[in-house]
This record gives sequence, C-alpha cells and structure tokens, in this order.
Amino acid sequence: MPDSRQLRVTKIRRMRHRSVMAAFALGLAAILSSFSSAATAETGLRSPIKLGEVTFRWFGLPLYDASLFAEGQNRFDWQTPMALKLSYRRGFTRAQLTKATAAELTRLEGPRADQERLIAKLETCFRDVAAGDSFVATTQDPNQVALYLNGRRTCDVRHAEARKRFLNIWLSPNSRSARLSSRLRGD
Repeated sequence: MPDSRQLRVTKIRRMRHRSVMAAFALGLAAILSSFSSAATAETGLRSPIKLGEVTFRWFGLPLYDASLFAEGQNRFDWQTPMALKLSYRRGFTRAQLTKATAAELTRLEGPRADQERLIAKLETCFRDVAAGDSFVATTQDPNQVALYLNGRRTCDVRHAEARKRFLNIWLSPNSRSARLSSRLRGD
C-alpha cells in the first residue's frame, strides 16, 4: 500500500497535468479564435468559409491570388453573402483596374443601358495597388458590394444585381478562365 507521501505526490502530479491540459486547451481556443477573428475581419463576414483559392496569371506571370469566402456554408450560391479577396502580386493603376472591369463587364454582359453608371460607381472604389496589396469585395445583399483596400473601406456600391454583375468577372463559367473560376467557386 502506498504511503501518504506517495499519494500526495501522485495527487500533485495529477493536478499539474490537469493545469497543463487546461492551459493547452485555453491556448488552442485562443489561437483558433484569432484565426476566426482574422478571417472575419479580412472578409467582413461573420462566419466565413473559404470555398476556393487560385492564382490568376497572364502569359505565366502571376498577377494576383484570389480567394472566395461564403457566409457559413461550404458551397457556392449566389444568394449567400460572400467575399472575394484579391491579393496583388504586381501593381496596377486605378485606371487599369477600371478599364479591365469595364472590358470584362461588356464582354460578359454585352452592352447594357445601366453599364456606364455601374462602372462609374465601381471606379470610385478603385485605388492604385502595389504588390502585396489586397482588395476585398464583400457582399451581404444581391444589390450591394463593399470594397476594402488593405482592410480600409473604399466604398459601398448599391446597384441592381451588383453582386453578380461585378463578381461574375471572376466567378462566371464564362469568365476569362472558366477552369480557375470553377476552382474558386469550390466546384
């Protein structure tokens, strides 16, 4: 039979083990919470789930990385709030971003009566970007898109079908790269 000193040592060891395990669990919870908080802050969504991530290239040269997040679900659906993050690998001017957006909207939709108004609204959002900058387009509503450059809001566009019309540039099966769009949507 163990003596009382051995029982006390065993009891102290168990208490230390429980303390270490409790500290580990709290630390792990804090780390996971910070990841969740970072993704929330990064996307503007309460419960972002990453659907896909791709690198867009031009003649092999990486231009930017794109990540798509959906609010609380792991499947793509136009009715769900979402965020598209573009992390630039090279610089572009505001004029280049506006011109490319206008060209893609026209290519995807053909000419539309309200297209110039939508492009003018989006142009107010764009800023020059450098390698390492990130634009995030967050959309809670089908008729709204908020744009953030490096975490700072640049605008909030309200326009009929703004979500689908703007994000189709990257998400449409008819985008410049249907294969990358499919991967971005998590298909």
